[in-house]
Amino acid sequence: MARPRNPERKAELLVAATDVVQRLGIAGVTLRPLANEIGVAPRTLLYHFGSKEKLLVEVIRDLRRHHAQIAQSLTRVHWEDEPERQLGETVDRLWQEAKLPGARPFLALYFELVSLAIRDPDQYRPLLVDADREWVDAITGYLVRCGIHEEETTAMADTLLIGYRGAVSFALATGRWESAEASIATAIVEVQDRIRDCLAAARRRN
Repeated sequence: MARPRNPERKAELLVAATDVVQRLGIAGVTLRPLANEIGVAPRTLLYHFGSKEKLLVEVIRDLRRHHAQIAQSLTRVHWEDEPERQLGETVDRLWQEAKLPGARPFLALYFELVSLAIRDPDQYRPLLVDADREWVDAITGYLVRCGIHEEETTAMADTLLIGYRGAVSFALATGRWESAEASIATAIVEVQDRIRDCLAAARRRN
């Protein structure tokens, strides 16, 4: 019988791995040196996480958990009260948080992952898709609850994800936060207009 995994031990290893990955970056991480930095055998990491790739996803999620999450934010709002405004305010809060120094470790790793997904899509694109899943699932789920067709919600979630990530990347690289903020504001307004149109069409059908 396989020995059951210890969640406390896994949490300890994740904290240590997160510290190492922040120092070395994603591209600089291979399983054996990572294990050496933490002070464990490579098989210990494989036992708790399954693979290096799955461990990296956990690291990115762990960093993200220290900041406001869109899923939690949208769970708390009253979706029946102007959903377009609620969603816009939620994305704006995440944008304001992205401007804080404390968000930089997560953002640095995230955009390193974006770069790696471009250069080596077979290995890193699935990790990026997994890292973005919370955003897409949270927005689509919220909008479906508001009464919008799922196909429409996916397009809206993609518009906000592209606008938000693009604005953050531009601002971090250039320091032009005001221009980036205007860009994400435009994306928010576009999606808000589409939400209003969809809800109006649904009311007419009913």
